[in-house]
Amino acid sequence: MTRARVLWLILTAAAVSGCSTPRFVIEAENARTNTHIVLAFEETVFSKHHVREGFSRYVAPEYKEHDPAFPGGQDEAARGLVDQLTNEYPDSRVVVKRTVAQRDLVSVHAFWDQKPGATRGLVRVDIYRLVNARIVEHWVVEQAVPSGSDAEAMF
Repeated sequence: MTRARVLWLILTAAAVSGCSTPRFVIEAENARTNTHIVLAFEETVFSKHHVREGFSRYVAPEYKEHDPAFPGGQDEAARGLVDQLTNEYPDSRVVVKRTVAQRDLVSVHAFWDQKPGATRGLVRVDIYRLVNARIVEHWVVEQAVPSGSDAEAMF
């Protein structure tokens, strides 16, 4: 083999091994994966009412709840209150309208129908932060659907 041929093979191998997936592609894939995790969590907990399963499968042990309605802000306290809410509203369900994801954050714009046909429900924006495919933080902003307005119109 000629010296030029060997040099060409070395440079080609170096170029091929140096090729990697662009960072924005990896970030987009992580955001997509995180969105699927959050939607599975919301479905499991708020629509199927499998609170323990949802928390054990999707929430990290170091979870921090930023909703002041959740005492202590930790996993166990949040799980207890969510469990209480799903027992109080056994027919409740969450209807997700849209999601927005960037890096480790996923926002969910949804309607929580507490008592289908009997209450006006709540329109919510939940913001989740994930690390290693597990929910580690949660914030929420919510508003009761005012009487005389349509929940769908608030979306």
